[in-house]
Amino acid sequence: MTQSEHEAGKREDAVQLPAELTIAQSGEFYQKFEELIEEGSDIILDGAAVTRIDTAFIQLLYQVQRTLADSSHCLQWVNPGKAIIRSVELLGMSEQLALTEAR
Repeated sequence: MTQSEHEAGKREDAVQLPAELTIAQSGEFYQKFEELIEEGSDIILDGAAVTRIDTAFIQLLYQVQRTLADSSHCLQWVNPGKAIIRSVELLGMSEQLALTEAR
């Protein structure tokens, strides 16, 4: 994907995810997601920069998705990135994390 293609798909309100999403980043993002959940709207994630995501972070995303669903909201993806798609597919959680609609 070229820089201009990435920018064309970028949304100003999307949470820009870093290259590494591991248990080390889970605490920081847990706080950020809690704040966004309290705002009462969908959470939009841009995962284009992600090169590595571990199971702990995928579990966090799943919990966020479940919490949002309880209030009729959801996770939305902009540029989910190959690393996220591959890891989530390996766990069989594409549908639960709304990645089937993001492609």
